[in-house]
Amino acid sequence: MQHKKLIYGMLLALLALAFILACIISFSRSRDMKVVFFDVGQGDAILISQGGTQLLIDSGKSGQVLLEKLGKHIPFWDRKIETVLMTHPDQDHIGGFADIFKSYEVRKVIKTNAESDSQTFKALEDFIAKEGSDVVEGKSGVKLIFPSGSEMEIIYPFSSVAADSKDTNGSSIVSILKFEETEFLLTGDLTSEMEDEILRKGVDLSADVLKVGHHGSKYSTGEKLLEKVSPRDAIISVGRKNSYGHPAPEVLERLGKAGAKILKTYETGDIVYDCLGLERKCVLQN
Repeated sequence: MQHKKLIYGMLLALLALAFILACIISFSRSRDMKVVFFDVGQGDAILISQGGTQLLIDSGKSGQVLLEKLGKHIPFWDRKIETVLMTHPDQDHIGGFADIFKSYEVRKVIKTNAESDSQTFKALEDFIAKEGSDVVEGKSGVKLIFPSGSEMEIIYPFSSVAADSKDTNGSSIVSILKFEETEFLLTGDLTSEMEDEILRKGVDLSADVLKVGHHGSKYSTGEKLLEKVSPRDAIISVGRKNSYGHPAPEVLERLGKAGAKILKTYETGDIVYDCLGLERKCVLQN
């Protein structure tokens, strides 16, 4: 009797293992993409994932909050994040990265040369060096290609950023993510002045989804930019009752005039787009 129980137990264990392996293989080969704008309070954090390939753009202030969020979208067996991108070295964009490096293997880091005097930035530089991640300078022309052929391309800054650059917001990395028929424009904390510089270069900025610059600051997301982008949806990553008064009424008015649907993370929580290969577009989850 005990012998039969042992055999049955072994068979059940093998079936469970086979099921887990099948799930891993199916997940890693998935050609659907997910884009998640995390609700991290007054900060930015965006996860773009396709199968077993992940790109994490910024980290918000808190690593604990971000790890909890990632745990809902990255399966427990996947302990690698292929690429992290730091738009600029401000606390509300890089504060959570230290915990990411403690918990995941990070293969590639994309960032500008801009530095910060903060202890958070210095500690993060140590983590990157210890991890041995491949470091790529973030500037115009850098591309990331996903397994399905979808791509994210950096369109700004146009050249190398000085390490001692004082305008960290103005040198934020700006990128465009393209999945089939849907495009996302991700602007970091870019200022209106630098938006105008991009416009003068004649860069095609049309996009279905706009990540509004600098949490809805009145010094970002100008009318000229909105005319070129003409977004269907406008995502504002912002904390409730923050001390900066974000999002500014002026920005909300400009977005309204542009006809964009405004989504604020403090109201909606995480904002998730399912990008389905068969439908060839990205759809906002209800």
